[in-house]
Amino acid sequence: MELKGTIVDIDYVTQGKRSVIRITLRGEGNHGSGIYAVYDHSFYPYFYIVPGGRAVTREMLAGMSLRVDGETVSPRAVEEKEMEVHGKKIVLFKVSVDNTKNVPKLSEAMVEFGERFEYDIVFWKRYLIDMGVSPMSGVAIETEDAEGLLLLRSIKPAEVKNPEIKYLCFDIETYNPVGAPRPEKDEVIMISYACGNRSGVLTTKKIDRQFVALLSGEKEMIEEFGRIIRELDADAIVGYNSSNFDIPYLIARAERTKADFRIGRYDSAPKQEHHGLIESVKIPGRMNVDVYNIAKFVSVVGASEKLIRANRFTLSEVYAAITGDEKKMVDRRNIWQIWDGSEADREELADYSLGDAVSLEKVFLYFLPLEVEVSRVTGTTLAETCISTTGQLVEYLLMRYAHNSNEIVPNRPVESEITGRLANPIEGAYVKTPEAGIYKNIVVYDFRGLYPSIIIAYNIDPSTLCTECADYHEAPDGTRFRKAPQGIIPKALRILIKERSEIKKAYKKDPDNAYLMARSQALKILANSFYGYLGYARSRWYSRGCASSVTALGRSYISQTMETAEKAGFRVLYGDTDSIFILRGPKPKEDAERLLEKVNGDLPDSMELELEDFYTSGVFVGKRGAEGAGAKKKYALLSESGRIKIRGFELVRRDWSNISRETQRAVLDTILKDGSKEKAIAIVKEVVKRLREGRVQISDLVIRTQLRKKIDSYDSKSPELSAAKKAIKAGTKTREELEGATIGYVVTRKGSTVSEKAELEEFAQDYDPDYYINHQIIPSTLKILKELGVNEEELINMGSQKKL
Repeated sequence: MELKGTIVDIDYVTQGKRSVIRITLRGEGNHGSGIYAVYDHSFYPYFYIVPGGRAVTREMLAGMSLRVDGETVSPRAVEEKEMEVHGKKIVLFKVSVDNTKNVPKLSEAMVEFGERFEYDIVFWKRYLIDMGVSPMSGVAIETEDAEGLLLLRSIKPAEVKNPEIKYLCFDIETYNPVGAPRPEKDEVIMISYACGNRSGVLTTKKIDRQFVALLSGEKEMIEEFGRIIRELDADAIVGYNSSNFDIPYLIARAERTKADFRIGRYDSAPKQEHHGLIESVKIPGRMNVDVYNIAKFVSVVGASEKLIRANRFTLSEVYAAITGDEKKMVDRRNIWQIWDGSEADREELADYSLGDAVSLEKVFLYFLPLEVEVSRVTGTTLAETCISTTGQLVEYLLMRYAHNSNEIVPNRPVESEITGRLANPIEGAYVKTPEAGIYKNIVVYDFRGLYPSIIIAYNIDPSTLCTECADYHEAPDGTRFRKAPQGIIPKALRILIKERSEIKKAYKKDPDNAYLMARSQALKILANSFYGYLGYARSRWYSRGCASSVTALGRSYISQTMETAEKAGFRVLYGDTDSIFILRGPKPKEDAERLLEKVNGDLPDSMELELEDFYTSGVFVGKRGAEGAGAKKKYALLSESGRIKIRGFELVRRDWSNISRETQRAVLDTILKDGSKEKAIAIVKEVVKRLREGRVQISDLVIRTQLRKKIDSYDSKSPELSAAKKAIKAGTKTREELEGATIGYVVTRKGSTVSEKAELEEFAQDYDPDYYINHQIIPSTLKILKELGVNEEELINMGSQKKL
């Protein structure tokens, strides 16, 4: 039978003594469209041995055996191959085994013959790499029927325009009489779900809402949720922070109530796993999609400006950033009281619960194209994409290119190597700091993908490093790189950049195509991550020589461009990493455009300087402790089209309150658009007055920060730490809930120090206006206003009542 579709999940199962690949495919076959389970018995786990200082034969490796878990383990096959290792062709041995669990110990035992490679690549990832297929891009599979099982005969890539993904978005509500719910004691009281035109709430108390289904108990509710998943045949189980909370909580409650929670395909239950620093859940045959991880990823990679603008990553804030709407909220700490209250209270809780699932669905569908395209580019599963860092995605992509180029994948570094790398940091980018002040007629230029284009132009790759080669590129620090053959890193980057250029052209012709836009974003994110991966201490392809050469060349090109601008009569205001800001003064725009042509005429083919925009005005604030010197990456610009570009100010940081961010933004807008010092000062005075009179909502005064360490390991007593300890002592929060979490606190009136006054946001009843005036509003606005001649004493005096 021939099947064509997309891989929903891929894993492996044990059949006898064999590890067998299992593919869960949604597609079309002789029996129509649906889910197919396909098993591949022809693919075996393997690793490589590169012979050391003594002669090694195939027979020596093939004859080796050892005891593992009471069984004798020996190679299934040993094959001699010629491959490239560290840039050199070498003869090595490919060792295959029957079961993937035997790879680590057998490869370790063979270290006496040489160095082992590719022994730690997960079996299903190994399969996708070797087969050259990408789950979301589609596959065509030839199968044969063997006693009711579909066995794979062949698999190859196939074109699938937009993959069909059946999904179920869900959320749970729990009883919480002590604040944080306790899975060993507190039951799940509601499960909400949404998928297309179907949505509802499962619960155990009668509620007069059409979308509510009444179950006889918690056990029955959990089992009904599983039945709905199976009925809808959901490929993706979508939650928000669900890998950390919702699914583990349901697993715990299912165990407590003896509920059947086998929500995976193949009659299987979900399993909690660790994926680096991220908690994940494996649901066999389905995809676990935690949208919280996606939102955080988008923020980290710098794509949030185009995709979302959120100061923190609660579902409500991300939903508001995406849709512009507010979702229904309740006081989460009082959910247990609402549940125990009147029927009208429970109706409100049901509305809120359903709203969570419906809101999550909109957020998921918004991010889905990006995740699909990242999955397609890297060739990994959608579930894996949703929990991966940029470094992990780049590494997976490079593994594919290494396999296709017949190169060995380097080993992960051991801890001693990592320590040595961290102790020898790489010099960063060139920065020319600006002079603090307000400026007119600014022109901003950016090198398009500076670091990727340098890597391509100079063929920078660990395998191309050389000392005695005749034909080479040389970095300013003297490091040399062979001109040929091309390394896999510049090769991969050239392909990514070329494809993005083509995608951008297609997107211009079809601007409503969300997948084209997402493809462009995915390609940009990955291309911009290669330099960081080269210099990442835990990288398989780490190279200090490569990474330091990239930054050295970047500094050189920025400096050369600045010199060219100054020779053309422009004043260079600011330069940082891959961009320069010049003051046009009375010169016409045409002169700025001619400068662009001049610079590009002298650059290598793969590099290009772009004109970002013309700006009518800009504010550059001073660097703390340096009179007149401006801070890097801290400015605000007003373009000729009226767009405001802001970098580095408190309004884009989460550790300042909303009132501080909003006031700073209003001051910036006024200065850039009106150029009025008086209007800006009036804005600050009005906010100070509102704070004094108690007319500011507590929600606008919340300060957010993350408790990155164990609570008892902190040496100093910070406000956030004090607030957390108070909540733990009162029994309203647990250590497990707070440690590692981003918490919000308010500085209240009660106490003599800021730490004593700090309370978690949900417990704050009032606020200390003096603190917010003198430590939030004035510091955040003084940085700007002092560039207009407002001195510190004048602005600080606004904080005292006698001045108002």
